[in-house]
Amino acid sequence: MQRPAMGWTVGPLPSSVYWRRRALVVIAAALVVLLAWLALRGGGGGKPSAVASEPAKAGNGVTGTAAPTGTATAGSTPTPGSDASSPQIVPASPDASSAPAADRSPPPASVPPCADDQIAVTVTASPSPGVVGGTFTFYINISSRATDWCSRDLGPGAQEVQIMHDGALLFSSDDCDTGTSADVRAFAAGDAVRYRFQWSSFRATPHTCAKAAAPAPPGTYQVVARIGTKVSAPTDFTITR
Repeated sequence: MQRPAMGWTVGPLPSSVYWRRRALVVIAAALVVLLAWLALRGGGGGKPSAVASEPAKAGNGVTGTAAPTGTATAGSTPTPGSDASSPQIVPASPDASSAPAADRSPPPASVPPCADDQIAVTVTASPSPGVVGGTFTFYINISSRATDWCSRDLGPGAQEVQIMHDGALLFSSDDCDTGTSADVRAFAAGDAVRYRFQWSSFRATPHTCAKAAAPAPPGTYQVVARIGTKVSAPTDFTITR
């Protein structure tokens, strides 16, 4: 009788048959282990790729760039409705009449701040005239007068809309939006952005965001926009019966 190789019991068939079977079992087990390892390795742990919509970053705390004329790129704050309980200054929708932005170089690594005389701030009111108890939309336009790149904080801590009547403060957007976060934007020469703020004429009590029982009465009012220490000229708008 033939002895089993290396003392293993192999049965009636030649030992080579059993060695081949054992080799196939070992190979199959190794493949299972390899496939499991590959699955675990490909399932995670790598760094995610950069998000395409993330604002371009420059040096000195700049969080993004200002878009060419007619477009605001300062964030994704939800646009409040006319009856929003806490209205905020938000980026306006792009102006459909504006030409598409041309390709241009990104801002340099170090962008100096824009001085007050390097930016222009204007505000417009719509509708004017409007009716008693109505809601008014104010558009804040911020443009660069600098000849090179400069940066400016456009965050909620820097922006404010004030409504005046007979020389007295009637309403401030700071009473509704108490956020103080910064949003520093880099402006190329000639860049401009636009924001908007919706005001219910029932918010006619100074130093509070709450609506009053009665709206602002008919008359001529002024709206003023502020970006840090830069204040726009007042713009008249009218409320009629």
